[in-house]
Amino acid sequence: MKLNYRKLHYLVWVLMGTMVLNACKIEGDNLHLEKIAQPDFEAVDLTKGKVRLVNTTSTPSIAQWTVVSTGQKFTGDTVELNLIFAGQYDIQLNVVSQGGMANITKPVTVSENDPEACADTRALGFIAGCDARTWKLNPEAGAFKVGPGPDNGDWWSSGAGDIQVRSCEFNDEYSFSFNAEGTFNYDNKGDFFADGYLGNKTQGCEPATNLTGDQKLWDSGEFSFSVTEGTGVKNLGQLRVVGKGAQIGVKKAHNGGETAEGPVGESILYDILEMKKNVDGKGYDILKIGVNIAGEGWWTFTLRSF
Repeated sequence: MKLNYRKLHYLVWVLMGTMVLNACKIEGDNLHLEKIAQPDFEAVDLTKGKVRLVNTTSTPSIAQWTVVSTGQKFTGDTVELNLIFAGQYDIQLNVVSQGGMANITKPVTVSENDPEACADTRALGFIAGCDARTWKLNPEAGAFKVGPGPDNGDWWSSGAGDIQVRSCEFNDEYSFSFNAEGTFNYDNKGDFFADGYLGNKTQGCEPATNLTGDQKLWDSGEFSFSVTEGTGVKNLGQLRVVGKGAQIGVKKAHNGGETAEGPVGESILYDILEMKKNVDGKGYDILKIGVNIAGEGWWTFTLRSF
């Protein structure tokens, strides 16, 4: 029997096409894109600096919240925020639904101050007191270090000799004010340690006037800060300094990396690793904070109250 190869070839291609179409058949009850959600929320004033936020978006969604003035972020359909001070705050709700993403920003009013917020048993009170507190790098070995994990200095750690060599770094003052604005002042006392990447890129102290271009943003200045209680890798809270150039410790270190040319974001979030009061009865407190620079890498800074 003589085969018609042309017809056979055609039939093979038809069968293959049918198989592909069947394999790609979409299954499921509701796979079409819904309308974009219309986000909305309610705020319940709980008094004493606290407010409850409730996602009232009509369609099922994942709710993410941002306090616009502080950058604090929360997730969940219902969250309770301790905003500390009486006043009006802009709250942004971002929702993710089957229809896509959408957001809304609304003002929320807090009627009363939190009378216990400045207690030294709270992270905010420990850092800022009931008026203001000033901190410097702790003048001891290990004041700043970097390694695989928080409070780890396996990659590098400052030694006792660095207190003198880097005296222009150990004299820097970080001042936090207990007020609604969350005022954070950084004072480098007119100099800085170049560390091979700042100013003229020496390995010594240089005048602050050598900070130019984007690095100028790392000069002394007034910024803001916020504290979130009970979060972070140690559940002791997190400290966020806000404003381009705001930083503590090593200037190039930020969330997710190191950048020598200048600040890359509008804020840096530090995890609180330790808070010690009246260390060895000497009258000063110790605050240890860390920033994750990527993967397992962490910079850790130990500050002493003055």
